[in-house]
Amino acid sequence: MIIAHGGNGPGSAEQEMVRRMNAQGVATLLFDAYEMNGFQYRGTALFLTGATNESRQRMIFKATLGAYLWIRLSSRVDTSRLFIHGLSNGASVALNMAAVVDPAHVRMVFSEGAPSAGIGMPDQIRVPLKMVFGKLDNYGGKTEDDWMHLRTDPCVVNQPAEAAAPGTTQRCSLLVNPKAQGLSPQQWGEQLTAAGQPVDFWFYEDAAHGLLAGPINQGMRTYGSGPTAARRYGWTGASPDAANRFTADLIKAIKATYP
Repeated sequence: MIIAHGGNGPGSAEQEMVRRMNAQGVATLLFDAYEMNGFQYRGTALFLTGATNESRQRMIFKATLGAYLWIRLSSRVDTSRLFIHGLSNGASVALNMAAVVDPAHVRMVFSEGAPSAGIGMPDQIRVPLKMVFGKLDNYGGKTEDDWMHLRTDPCVVNQPAEAAAPGTTQRCSLLVNPKAQGLSPQQWGEQLTAAGQPVDFWFYEDAAHGLLAGPINQGMRTYGSGPTAARRYGWTGASPDAANRFTADLIKAIKATYP
């Protein structure tokens, strides 16, 4: 399993994914796209509030694509049984990876907590995609019930990623229809499903953003600084039962692809 981290780098949720997958016999590849690009940590301000979704996602997508191309050359793993998981900004990266990978190598992609803003969403995918959301995921929302899977954003906050497949940013981006409103992740997924493409939604009760991030934390986030700073809802984590069910569903889906 290749793991694309979220906008704050490879944190507790990604590391817990590694631990749980390894315990079930699934090898993992978790990398730090920030450090790979020469960024050194100075707390979370730069990575979480000092960069836009699309800029973070473009960087993480390039690193994830490179990881996929690199692992395909490895003799240490079965390269016909690759999986990709992404969380938050990494989830947007993961669903875009589903449009460029070779089905001969990648069996399935898991996109967890994908936002609507960023590098957009592809018009077609090449492998089965699971869209995962906690029902309490309001991360970055303006109101308590501004749920991630239903949220839409103006097109101006989107930019395409280099080497990504054609998708929504060709019709909705900083340069194309910037004042229009984009699709929510659920609207996009339902459109692909209606067209016969292999998209499924997994929703979890008692879960917010990052099902493996620990107990539910109903906190707030501050985006930006100074007079333009905005406080947003930032609920994270899940109940132990929800986290365990998610893990069991992942392993079941992975094993179902075995011959």
